[in-house]
Amino acid sequence: MFRRTLPAALVALIAATLLWPAAGAAKSYSLPHADVGVQIQPDGSLLVREQITFDFSGSFSGANRDIPVRKGESIDHVSVSEGTNRYRSGGNTDLGGFALPGSFGVAQIPNGVRIVWHYSAADQQRTFTLSYRFRGLAIAYDDVVDVNLRVWGDEWPAGLEGLIAAIQLPRATGLSPSYRVWGSPVWVRGTVTRLPDRANLQATLVPAHQFVELRVVFPRSLLTSTAGAQVRNGSGLEKIVASEAASQREYERDRKHIDDAKRHLGRTILYLLLLGLGPALALVTLVWLLYGRERRTQYDREYEQAPPSETEPALVPALLRQETTPGSNEFTATLFDLIRRGRYKATPVTTERKIWGGLRHEDLADLQLVVGDRSVQLTEFEEPVAEVVDSVVGEEGERLTEFRERIEGDRTSNSKRFTTFKEKVTSAIRARGWYSSGGGRLLALGIGVFALAAILLLWTGIHGFRSAAPRWSDVVTVALGGCAAANGASLIFAATRVPLWRRRTAAGQAEAERWEAFRRYLTDFPRLQEAPPATLELWERYLVYGIAFGIAERVLQGAHLHMPEALHDQSSLYWITPNGDLGSGPTALAIGDLSSGFGSALAPPGSSGSGGGFSGGGGGGGGGGGGGAW
Repeated sequence: MFRRTLPAALVALIAATLLWPAAGAAKSYSLPHADVGVQIQPDGSLLVREQITFDFSGSFSGANRDIPVRKGESIDHVSVSEGTNRYRSGGNTDLGGFALPGSFGVAQIPNGVRIVWHYSAADQQRTFTLSYRFRGLAIAYDDVVDVNLRVWGDEWPAGLEGLIAAIQLPRATGLSPSYRVWGSPVWVRGTVTRLPDRANLQATLVPAHQFVELRVVFPRSLLTSTAGAQVRNGSGLEKIVASEAASQREYERDRKHIDDAKRHLGRTILYLLLLGLGPALALVTLVWLLYGRERRTQYDREYEQAPPSETEPALVPALLRQETTPGSNEFTATLFDLIRRGRYKATPVTTERKIWGGLRHEDLADLQLVVGDRSVQLTEFEEPVAEVVDSVVGEEGERLTEFRERIEGDRTSNSKRFTTFKEKVTSAIRARGWYSSGGGRLLALGIGVFALAAILLLWTGIHGFRSAAPRWSDVVTVALGGCAAANGASLIFAATRVPLWRRRTAAGQAEAERWEAFRRYLTDFPRLQEAPPATLELWERYLVYGIAFGIAERVLQGAHLHMPEALHDQSSLYWITPNGDLGSGPTALAIGDLSSGFGSALAPPGSSGSGGGFSGGGGGGGGGGGGGAW
């Protein structure tokens, strides 16, 4: 037994080795020509002969042809040949599989039949002939027989340069109204010809995944039986003609709508803008009216000359912005507030900085920080700030001009502390109950609805879209999908604008208006003629909140104009620059620079990483399918 099977195994192994394409070799094929001939038998069955020419670039050894088969249809008597060489039955039917050249196999696939044949070809043209009998495709009515065949299927991955097809009648007949011929779809470049004994079709440059149908209707009297056809009672000619006319009208209607939209482009764009933005704008307006519009209060003062409450400087800017997340300004303000309260001691000093490549030196006002009273009570969000500063000043203290470099030296730990600071501030803000935010849920629901609509509409429209001859329904579906996506994007943008969907509570609004009046006072402070603060504590609170608001330079300018010398001499926050200015001038300790330096230093470390043309849309014919090669 072993001796009998060994030669066969060796032959198969040698054949597979010879036929296996070179590893990694690029290969492709094109389809220069196909010739499909159909002979209608007297019983209504179809004898189909397909001659398909492949132009191979590279080494190929197999090809397949998949033919759809609908209910009531069947395919048999399959054969494959090449010229006078008839292929042997029994070959492997697996796609991509191998067998001896000159063999073929037939397999049933879901809703169809697969023909696989094997050969050996390299950089050449080869023409294969497939023959089979198709039963049940023809429909026999009382008056006519309808043969609607896809002579080229839409499952071919390569385009076809030229197609010739012919359907031969059982016998010749007159060119009467009961003998009709159609080619479809209309967007394929082709012609059909009606002759007494056959219908001819020619088409050129058929794109990949594009079917071509040839439909022939002839008198039923040309059949001697209906054993190879499906029988349906009643007259069929009038229904078939009406169906083809409706298909043609649908195509013309689609083309008219598309041409009208292109001709009136301004109107089309206006409609798209209304559909793409109108629903979102309406929803945003509704959300703002219900949830975002602030309530009126009785507060009418322009200025507050002192901080209106004991709210910490890290919380106030977020209240005015209607946000819950702080930034580097709030971190810097918290640091200076800790200095003001004695947690750290600050001593004005002068730091020398080299400029002009070390040729000159410049004296800068600076602050030397050391740890002060550790018993000062800290809030939860002040503790991470203290941890950062403690790690920098150590036991001997440190100058503010060195803070950025020292913080960057342990960026991993300090960025985590900064993140904790922001999280704790957010928690503290939420605990205050300053906001009511029901509109966010409504916006989120709208975003979800528009996103789902966009996905469904775009998928449906694109999946059915015909680039050669678009249907108006597909164009509208794709356009509506794009409009839904635009509405969703608009709602996402609106969601980033918190005042549109969230307002302050009555208590939060009352406090925000007073703090806004205080910020306005600090902004206008340098030019105001009102009496300046009388206490050092109030002056220092001005600076702390000015840092939080991002207007510290305005406060320093006001202090330079109005602050008594006796007070700034006692302050650990206001310092004299080498130029004689009070906390201003060309100094590395400019608050804005210090705040931005903290922001960058506290950021997380970076990571890498009847003759005539085609008509109608067709689409109802049997057969078709496609194939391929490997």
